[in-house]
Amino acid sequence: MGPMNSREKMIDATLRLLRSQGFRGTGVNQIVQESGAPKGSVYHHFPRGKGQLVIEALREAGTAVEKKITQALDSHPDVGTALRAYLEWYGREIRESDFQRGCPVANVAMDVAASEPNIRAVCQEIFGAWTALIAKRLHADGFGKPEADSLAEFVVSSLEGALVLCRAQRSTRPLQRVAKRIETMLPARNRRTHMRKSL
Repeated sequence: MGPMNSREKMIDATLRLLRSQGFRGTGVNQIVQESGAPKGSVYHHFPRGKGQLVIEALREAGTAVEKKITQALDSHPDVGTALRAYLEWYGREIRESDFQRGCPVANVAMDVAASEPNIRAVCQEIFGAWTALIAKRLHADGFGKPEADSLAEFVVSSLEGALVLCRAQRSTRPLQRVAKRIETMLPARNRRTHMRKSL
């Protein structure tokens, strides 16, 4: 990859700031300062201002997480092990950031739930995409569709809650516990499903 252009620098800086301080705490001037891009380029690339920049940054983060989850699912024989590997990776990320690197989507969703419907809708869309990705694999592995959808929503909710606790406690223990619970819960159910199918 070559050097980032000013648009990419602004998206990268926006994501870093959203991870650590959310939507309300992140201003355009700080994004400009963090990115090193000329201030005029904000409105050149994002004519609708901060809201548009945040939406594009969130979508990029959402896609990056989808790729990581897909990579984990493709590299492991069962969903529980795959998700544990993904959560262990996330645990390293948050620890290496000194517990500053939260989920930008969750941070923004909590900030704008009632005040920014367009941004809230994008957060909902991203969480929905992650949930659907996990549910699709669970369904392929033998879970009924309603159960797969419910379990996938539980996984995403558990992950997001664990990330909040990790930052509050300055420890990755909540994420480790969630990873272990998911790993033990999903394969056990999976094995019973496949045993019934083989009878």
